[in-house]
Amino acid sequence: MSTFPTSKTDQERIVAVLAEESHMPVAEVATMYETARATLALGARINTYLPIFAIRKVREILSQRAVAKLSPAIATYSAAPV
Repeated sequence: MSTFPTSKTDQERIVAVLAEESHMPVAEVATMYETARATLALGARINTYLPIFAIRKVREILSQRAVAKLSPAIATYSAAPV
């Protein structure tokens, strides 16, 4: 038996939490999660912890996107005359 929730309802909850945390549309986060999970499953021998690693990967992607969105604002702010 799996030690981590993997039912469709559980996956929907996972995606909803990730979407709320990142202020992103649920549909976009769902696509990211499904892609990350499928990619990880390709080489996996044990599937028990795939959801955990997929969540970690999606959070990493969302974090990188947030930093990329802030970078131009930070560059503009730091380039402003003092």
